[in-house]
Formats: sequence, C-alpha cells, structure tokens
Amino acid sequence: MTAMNLSDASVFTNLNGLNAINRVGREDSPEALRAVAQQFEAMFLGMMLKGMRAGEDALFSDNFMNSNEMKFHRENMDQQVALHMATSGGVGLADALHRQMMERYIPDAARTTEQPMNDDWRRRATVEPPAAAATNREFQAPTAMSVRELKPAVSAATVKVPSVPARFDSPAHFVETLMPMARKAAAQLGADPRALIAQAALETGWGQKMITGADGKPSFNLFGIKSGGSWSGDSVSVSTLEFRDGVMQRENAGFRAYNSYQDSFDDYVQLLQDQPRYRQAVEHAAQPERFVHHLQEAGYATDPLYADKINRVMQSPVLNVASNRGSSLVEVNVR
Repeated sequence: MTAMNLSDASVFTNLNGLNAINRVGREDSPEALRAVAQQFEAMFLGMMLKGMRAGEDALFSDNFMNSNEMKFHRENMDQQVALHMATSGGVGLADALHRQMMERYIPDAARTTEQPMNDDWRRRATVEPPAAAATNREFQAPTAMSVRELKPAVSAATVKVPSVPARFDSPAHFVETLMPMARKAAAQLGADPRALIAQAALETGWGQKMITGADGKPSFNLFGIKSGGSWSGDSVSVSTLEFRDGVMQRENAGFRAYNSYQDSFDDYVQLLQDQPRYRQAVEHAAQPERFVHHLQEAGYATDPLYADKINRVMQSPVLNVASNRGSSLVEVNVR
C-alpha cells in the first residue's frame, strides 16, 4: 500500500500524493524520506527550467506562440518533467538529501540494508590496493641520465586541448564557455562582461543560430559584425532580417568570419575602440544599460528594440546563475 500511495506523488497536480507522503512519514518510513527528497529535487529542477524559459522569453518576446496560455501549459509541463526527472534518478540531489535524513531521523535498525553499502566505500578507500603497494615497493628514483633522455621527448609532446564547441547544448553551456573570454574583453572596455554575453546571446540565439558558411563551417561571429569594405579577412554571406524605415525585411549581407570565439571578442573590442561613432558607448561601458543604449543609438543594429532585448537577456536568471558558475572557471594556457 505504501508504494501505491507514494506513487501518487509522481504527478504534480495530484495533491493526494503529498498527503500520502505525510501519512507514511508518521510511521518513520525510509520510503517517505526518499519521496520528500525527490520532491525537493523536483522543486530545484523546476527552478532551473523556469530560469531557462525566462531566457527564451527574452529572446522571443515577439513570437505569437509565446502567449500567456502557452506559458501556463508550458509551466505545467515543465513541473511534471522536473518531477519525473527527480523520481527517475535525477541529478543526485535527492540521493544526497535522503542519506542525510536517514542518518538523522531513521533509527539504525530501519536502515541496516543501506548502511553497509555506504560504509563499504569508506573502508575500501582507506586500504591500499595490493597492486599499488607492490608498485610503490618496486619504484626506483630515476637517474640523472634517464631524466636527460626523457626531457626531449616530453618537450616534443603536444597536449591536446578540447576545442570550444561550434554549437552549445544550452544557454548555461553558452554562458559558462564564453564567460572567461567575455571577462577579458570587458576588462579592455571597462564594461560588464554580462552585457557582452547578453549581446552575443541575442545575436546567436544562445549559440543555437550561429552564422555558418555554405560548407557548414562556423564563422565564430558572436556579435553579428558585418564585413564591409574595410574588412580584409574571411566573410560569410547569409540571409538576415533588417529594419528599414521601421519595416522588417529580409536581405543578404556579408558577415565577418573568424578562426575562434576569442578572435570574435578581440575584433569586437577593436571595432568599438576604433570607430568614433561608438565613443559614447565606450565612455559609458561601466553602465550596462547605457552601454547598450549608446550602441543602438550609434547604429550598431537596425532593430529599434535592440537595447531593450539585450537588457532583458542580461536580467534573465539563466545568465546570472550561469555567469556565477563561469566566473569560477580557470583559464589554462598550454604552450
């Protein structure tokens, strides 16, 4: 009966499921603690999904499908998805909470089936494996000759560094990957790196709509910078939407192509510093809202709502949460 009652809690609209958890909890049942932990993880996953949806809404606010009714049904679906994920393995948060609550609230006799497994890994971790012990006994310090012989081989070895993806799995992946480069570029402008990330997110749809050539090769153009007559590097011609006299229309335009995202950030900084029309934007770079406002006033983009859209992206939870995680990443330069 307990399993059947608690199964009701796997449907977020069924309030009887929460009552079932409450009833089983009065019996000091481990199953009730696991159900509580899963409900908490579902709330956490729901908050993550809500933050990602807010980022999408900022980019596609003018989409006719983005109505209040659609948002309501989408939120219901997301809550059910979060609950399904939490009760089907989740991300490990429920397991950690369950272990902590078991140690605090459930008597030892009620958790004898779980405790040996939890302690077993601790015992194994404190015992040195026989193979490792034998290796340590047989190890001999290298002679000076062996070090000299190895040095040329080590110097000639090349370290393969994982390449930055041309496409990104999620908005959070986009922010965390590009944040180190954004901080470096923002420092040169005296700007907030979140403003640069928000602008790049708007231009590329969080990396999902990157400009590519006819051969499918990515342009790494994060800021939608067009090639123009002064550009001597590679370029890609694509169809784009522009506003002419307040009317949106489609036209072909050439965009700059780079070898990496870092090159895109570097060229963006140089463009703003070299072009006199962006002087006001650079002077107010420390104030994100004024910075993007002056970019629009200088004609960076033809969209009359360009600055407002960047500001909405900049205020989205997904950008703020992911940027905090991205700030903890360490850049490693391999020579």
